[in-house]
Amino acid sequence: MGYALSAVAAVLSAVVLGLVARHRLGFVTVVGSESMAPTLAPGRLLPVRRPRASRPVRRGDIVVVRSAELGRVIVKRVIGLPGEHVDVAADEVRVDGERLSEPYVVRRGGRSGGFDVPDGHLLLLGDNRVRSSDSRSWRQPCLPVGALRGIVLLKPRPPLATPPDRGPRSAGRARGG
Repeated sequence: MGYALSAVAAVLSAVVLGLVARHRLGFVTVVGSESMAPTLAPGRLLPVRRPRASRPVRRGDIVVVRSAELGRVIVKRVIGLPGEHVDVAADEVRVDGERLSEPYVVRRGGRSGGFDVPDGHLLLLGDNRVRSSDSRSWRQPCLPVGALRGIVLLKPRPPLATPPDRGPRSAGRARGG
Protein backbone atom coordinates (compact mmCIF):
# COMPACT_ATOMS: atom_id res chain seq x y z
CA MET A 1 0.00 0.00 0.00
CA GLY A 2 2.86 2.36 0.88
CA TYR A 3 4.47 1.79 -2.53
CA ALA A 4 1.21 2.59 -4.34
CA LEU A 5 0.82 5.86 -2.43
CA SER A 6 4.41 6.80 -3.24
CA ALA A 7 3.85 6.09 -6.91
CA VAL A 8 0.64 8.14 -6.99
CA ALA A 9 2.37 11.01 -5.19
CA ALA A 10 5.25 10.90 -7.69
CA VAL A 11 2.88 10.93 -10.67
CA LEU A 12 0.83 13.79 -9.23
CA SER A 13 4.00 15.78 -8.50
CA ALA A 14 5.21 15.25 -12.06
CA VAL A 15 1.84 16.37 -13.48
CA VAL A 16 1.76 19.50 -11.31
CA LEU A 17 5.38 20.33 -12.15
CA GLY A 18 4.64 19.85 -15.86
CA LEU A 19 1.60 22.12 -15.71
CA VAL A 20 3.53 24.84 -13.88
CA ALA A 21 6.42 24.60 -16.38
CA ARG A 22 4.01 24.79 -19.34
CA HIS A 23 2.25 27.81 -17.87
CA ARG A 24 5.37 29.72 -16.81
CA LEU A 25 8.23 28.53 -19.00
CA GLY A 26 7.02 27.27 -22.34
CA PHE A 27 5.33 24.64 -24.45
CA VAL A 28 5.53 22.81 -27.76
CA THR A 29 3.36 23.70 -30.73
CA VAL A 30 2.89 22.33 -34.25
CA VAL A 31 3.17 24.35 -37.47
CA GLY A 32 -0.33 24.05 -38.93
CA SER A 33 0.04 25.42 -42.45
CA GLU A 34 2.41 26.24 -45.31
CA SER A 35 2.47 29.94 -44.43
CA MET A 36 5.97 29.71 -42.91
CA ALA A 37 7.47 27.32 -45.52
CA PRO A 38 10.21 26.65 -46.33
CA THR A 39 11.51 28.06 -43.02
CA LEU A 40 9.09 25.89 -41.02
CA ALA A 41 7.40 22.93 -42.66
CA PRO A 42 3.79 22.02 -41.83
CA GLY A 43 3.67 19.49 -39.00
CA ARG A 44 6.99 20.57 -37.49
CA LEU A 45 7.12 20.62 -33.69
CA LEU A 46 8.44 23.86 -32.22
CA PRO A 47 9.67 24.62 -28.71
CA VAL A 48 8.13 27.90 -27.56
CA ARG A 49 8.97 30.04 -24.55
CA ARG A 50 6.47 32.25 -22.81
CA PRO A 51 6.92 36.02 -23.34
CA ARG A 52 8.84 37.88 -20.64
CA ALA A 53 9.18 41.58 -19.89
CA SER A 54 12.95 41.08 -19.68
CA ARG A 55 13.07 40.08 -23.38
CA PRO A 56 10.55 41.96 -25.49
CA VAL A 57 9.49 40.77 -28.93
CA ARG A 58 11.85 41.81 -31.72
CA ARG A 59 11.38 42.19 -35.44
CA GLY A 60 12.16 38.86 -37.09
CA ASP A 61 11.04 36.75 -34.13
CA ILE A 62 8.84 33.81 -35.03
CA VAL A 63 5.90 33.91 -32.64
CA VAL A 64 2.86 31.89 -31.65
CA VAL A 65 -0.28 34.03 -31.27
CA ARG A 66 -3.94 33.46 -30.60
CA SER A 67 -5.92 35.09 -33.39
CA ALA A 68 -9.42 36.04 -32.28
CA GLU A 69 -10.33 36.74 -35.90
CA LEU A 70 -9.25 33.29 -37.12
CA GLY A 71 -10.31 31.55 -33.90
CA ARG A 72 -7.07 29.58 -33.59
CA VAL A 73 -3.41 29.67 -32.66
CA ILE A 74 -1.03 30.55 -35.51
CA VAL A 75 2.72 30.81 -36.15
CA LYS A 76 4.00 33.95 -37.93
CA ARG A 77 7.02 36.28 -38.10
CA VAL A 78 7.05 39.72 -36.45
CA ILE A 79 7.55 42.41 -39.09
CA GLY A 80 6.06 45.57 -37.59
CA LEU A 81 6.50 46.82 -34.03
CA PRO A 82 4.38 49.37 -32.12
CA GLY A 83 4.49 52.86 -33.62
CA GLU A 84 5.98 51.82 -36.98
CA HIS A 85 4.63 52.26 -40.52
CA VAL A 86 5.05 49.14 -42.69
CA ASP A 87 4.66 49.10 -46.47
CA VAL A 88 4.29 45.63 -47.96
CA ALA A 89 4.76 45.34 -51.72
CA ALA A 90 4.97 42.24 -53.91
CA ASP A 91 8.78 42.38 -54.00
CA GLU A 92 9.79 44.11 -50.75
CA VAL A 93 8.82 45.30 -47.27
CA ARG A 94 9.70 48.74 -45.93
CA VAL A 95 9.56 49.73 -42.27
CA ASP A 96 9.44 53.49 -41.73
CA GLY A 97 10.81 53.88 -45.27
CA GLU A 98 13.79 51.53 -44.82
CA ARG A 99 13.89 48.35 -46.89
CA LEU A 100 13.76 45.25 -44.67
CA SER A 101 16.26 42.50 -45.43
CA GLU A 102 14.31 39.22 -45.50
CA PRO A 103 16.59 36.34 -46.49
CA TYR A 104 13.99 33.89 -45.14
CA VAL A 105 11.41 34.83 -47.81
CA VAL A 106 11.76 32.64 -50.91
CA ARG A 107 8.29 33.10 -52.45
CA ARG A 108 7.34 36.76 -52.49
CA GLY A 109 3.96 38.05 -53.62
CA GLY A 110 0.46 38.15 -52.27
CA ARG A 111 -1.42 41.21 -51.10
CA SER A 112 0.22 44.61 -50.74
CA GLY A 113 -0.60 47.55 -48.51
CA GLY A 114 0.51 50.09 -45.97
CA PHE A 115 -0.03 49.58 -42.23
CA ASP A 116 0.37 51.80 -39.18
CA VAL A 117 1.10 49.60 -36.17
CA PRO A 118 -0.65 51.02 -33.08
CA ASP A 119 0.91 51.02 -29.62
CA GLY A 120 0.62 47.62 -27.97
CA HIS A 121 0.25 45.78 -31.31
CA LEU A 122 2.33 43.77 -33.80
CA LEU A 123 2.19 43.29 -37.57
CA LEU A 124 2.79 39.65 -38.55
CA LEU A 125 3.56 38.02 -41.90
CA GLY A 126 4.19 34.47 -43.02
CA ASP A 127 7.49 33.69 -44.75
CA ASN A 128 5.62 32.05 -47.66
CA ARG A 129 4.00 35.30 -48.75
CA VAL A 130 2.05 33.74 -51.62
CA ARG A 131 0.29 31.20 -49.35
CA SER A 132 0.06 33.09 -46.07
CA SER A 133 -3.08 34.39 -44.41
CA ASP A 134 -1.54 37.15 -42.32
CA SER A 135 -1.79 40.85 -41.42
CA ARG A 136 -2.26 41.76 -45.09
CA SER A 137 -5.60 39.95 -45.32
CA TRP A 138 -7.05 40.22 -41.81
CA ARG A 139 -9.87 42.66 -40.95
CA GLN A 140 -7.77 43.79 -37.97
CA PRO A 141 -4.25 43.63 -39.44
CA CYS A 142 -2.38 44.31 -36.19
CA LEU A 143 -2.65 41.85 -33.32
CA PRO A 144 -2.47 43.05 -29.72
CA VAL A 145 0.68 42.06 -27.87
CA GLY A 146 -1.67 40.35 -25.39
CA ALA A 147 -2.48 37.76 -28.09
CA LEU A 148 1.15 36.63 -27.99
CA ARG A 149 1.42 33.12 -26.53
CA GLY A 150 5.13 32.66 -27.01
CA ILE A 151 8.32 33.08 -29.02
CA VAL A 152 9.75 30.14 -30.96
CA LEU A 153 13.10 29.09 -29.49
CA LEU A 154 14.64 27.65 -32.65
CA LYS A 155 16.41 30.07 -34.92
CA PRO A 156 15.99 28.41 -38.31
CA ARG A 157 18.63 29.18 -40.89
CA PRO A 158 17.40 31.05 -43.96
CA PRO A 159 16.40 28.57 -46.66
CA LEU A 160 18.64 28.15 -49.67
CA ALA A 161 17.25 29.64 -52.86
CA THR A 162 18.43 26.53 -54.70
CA PRO A 163 18.87 23.22 -52.88
CA PRO A 164 22.43 21.86 -53.04
CA ASP A 165 23.10 19.07 -55.49
CA ARG A 166 23.08 15.84 -53.54
CA GLY A 167 24.29 13.67 -56.38
CA PRO A 168 22.55 10.65 -57.89
CA ARG A 169 19.91 8.84 -55.85
CA SER A 170 20.61 5.41 -54.54
CA ALA A 171 18.79 2.78 -56.60
CA GLY A 172 17.76 0.93 -53.44
CA ARG A 173 16.17 3.95 -51.72
CA ALA A 174 12.39 3.96 -51.44
CA ARG A 175 10.51 6.96 -52.76
CA GLY A 176 7.45 8.46 -51.19
CA GLY A 177 4.39 8.58 -53.35
